[in-house]
Amino acid sequence: MLYSALVVQRSRNSDGAYQIRQVENTESHLFDHASKHRVSFSSAVEIFTVSGSINTQTHETELALGVYGINLGIFHGVPGQGFKIHIDLSMVKGTIELKMTGFDELWLDVNTENFQVSPDGPGKFIQCKKSHFIRDMPDLRCAPWVSSEAHL
Repeated sequence: MLYSALVVQRSRNSDGAYQIRQVENTESHLFDHASKHRVSFSSAVEIFTVSGSINTQTHETELALGVYGINLGIFHGVPGQGFKIHIDLSMVKGTIELKMTGFDELWLDVNTENFQVSPDGPGKFIQCKKSHFIRDMPDLRCAPWVSSEAHL
């Protein structure tokens, strides 16, 4: 099991005055080696940010997921084989799924309930259900019967 944590630094400025700051996680890196077989992507949907890369030969994908600007970690999977992240946090509950269509498109499906504070009283959970196009993946062969070379 992989654990991820938000690391903060607390400092005392003076009596009764403090500052809390998020510490960047320098230990978790996405693939940083150059490869002609890796294509990068990055996108944002509502409170979520995703970035990563996909191997155009194996479809193996790595994804960095952020919620409200907080990095939740790096996840690995294959979009065509059920790459789904279940989230159960105090402010966000639901799923984030990375999908590959038969048309060489990479999509992010968000199906969550996100807590929102109301200016008129207590907050409540708001449904967020969206499919978001990330990018075309022209280097991928979408199905085994589709040739990667044009035959005219």
